[in-house]
Amino acid sequence: MNPYEEMLNIMRGEGRKDNTAPIQLGTMNDSSSCSIGKLKLSKNDLLMAEHLKGKLEKGDKVAVYRYSDERYLVLVKVVEA
Repeated sequence: MNPYEEMLNIMRGEGRKDNTAPIQLGTMNDSSSCSIGKLKLSKNDLLMAEHLKGKLEKGDKVAVYRYSDERYLVLVKVVEA
């Protein structure tokens, strides 16, 4: 790797460090746990918007935001238009 490529890679890495994670689409496994792709999130990993508590079922699609290394926030239930 030449020095210019190395410097660009360092700059890209530093730029990504402070960017927030994107909102992701998850699928509910039951009323209190969900999966984002192969990542399975348990009740202990999630916070839910109050209006969703107890209203979600297996198979529901939800918008999920990762707000720390270990915790996720379920924002809304997502439906087809």
